[in-house]
Amino acid sequence: MIASLHRSRTPFLALSIGCVLASAQSVIFELRTHPDSPVALATNNSPPWRAGADRRIFVAIANQSAKAIAAVTFEQTISVGEKTRIVTLERSSIVMPPRQKRIVSVSVADILERMKSAATTGEKVADPALSVVAVEFLDGTLWSAP
Repeated sequence: MIASLHRSRTPFLALSIGCVLASAQSVIFELRTHPDSPVALATNNSPPWRAGADRRIFVAIANQSAKAIAAVTFEQTISVGEKTRIVTLERSSIVMPPRQKRIVSVSVADILERMKSAATTGEKVADPALSVVAVEFLDGTLWSAP
């Protein structure tokens, strides 16, 4: 599913992927890409969820810039009531030439634990999302989300 979202006046390209909690509850992660981001979260044909203790998802990223990438920082957020909270930031070192696409794994353990603990306390949480918030290039420059 591709849609334009407007949160805090910043549009995102959004995709959704699903995961399953230990209790067999399905969790849909929304993938958001800032419009000016040099790295896009793209769809892939591989399963997004790998079962096991590590609780990771696989996402395809595409380097849309003319520069080689050294690292990408992912942000995971969740809605608690009417507020959006950052659950975790994860930096992934990956050397990636311009205009290439790669599949990377991202840990979702923190966000799944947060949702699990909220379920036991009755707290209402929703809308888990994953986005790219910073990109480090091999030439030493940096892009960060507004």
